[in-house]
Amino acid sequence: MIYMYSPISILFTVKVDQFHPYLLEQTHSSSDWPIPPEHELAMVGNALTTLWLFAFMAIFCAFDAAVIKDRCPIPSQLKYNYDFNWKSRSSEWNNTNAQPASLQLVLSWTPTFCQSLPQSVQDKEFQCRNSQYFGIVVHGLWPQAAKASSVRAHPRNCRDEKQLNSTFIKRFYCMMPDEDLIQSQWEKHGTCYYKTATEYYENIEKLYQSLNIPDIAAMKSKTKTNVVNAFLTQNPKLLSSAIQVSMNAENQLKEIKICYTLNYQYVRCS
Repeated sequence: MIYMYSPISILFTVKVDQFHPYLLEQTHSSSDWPIPPEHELAMVGNALTTLWLFAFMAIFCAFDAAVIKDRCPIPSQLKYNYDFNWKSRSSEWNNTNAQPASLQLVLSWTPTFCQSLPQSVQDKEFQCRNSQYFGIVVHGLWPQAAKASSVRAHPRNCRDEKQLNSTFIKRFYCMMPDEDLIQSQWEKHGTCYYKTATEYYENIEKLYQSLNIPDIAAMKSKTKTNVVNAFLTQNPKLLSSAIQVSMNAENQLKEIKICYTLNYQYVRCS
């Protein structure tokens, strides 16, 4: 005997016993097929409701994940002047002759950064006052010269740029929680390889979000070896030669550097 099924019957036959008791009873019997119209309509209604709930949950979970990843407090009022001028700083220099050969994503550990500041400065730093929201944050993405003999041999301060607007700053604030930092890193490092601040920070964002950041705060012993191993465990494709961990004079975690080619592939740190 050949049975004729309506398109709706075919569409909702897969695991359809989950949707209506009638089908649960008839699972092992084909004598009552095709499905009676009244049961088919009930099945369709239940199926559509279930699919709608699945769709809603998927959208909600995706939205919630995005919010959680980017959730952080942002100052109600940003600073008015956070432009960067390397010429006004005695500790700065520029090097427009060095050619970028690789990139270094530099991550900072907030507790150690804040402890390095005088208490009066900590009290003013938004990142430090809200340190529970900021653990590992981005310091910057630094173009690196090949076989540089010193830090001054790397590209730096390649051109002067105008102050970034507040909307732009807020967009990347959870990743880099300071206006001065966002502005200065763009001018000191970004200008030596990227044409626009948007290009620079969108690439930083992609690299940062592609990393699985270990729960550093939960680590009992934040030694250099433990931090490196935690990153390698959480990021199986990360090369052991492509990560460097820096400690301060008190042997506290300071920075993590991840090295990339200009095509954003892991590479041995120079």
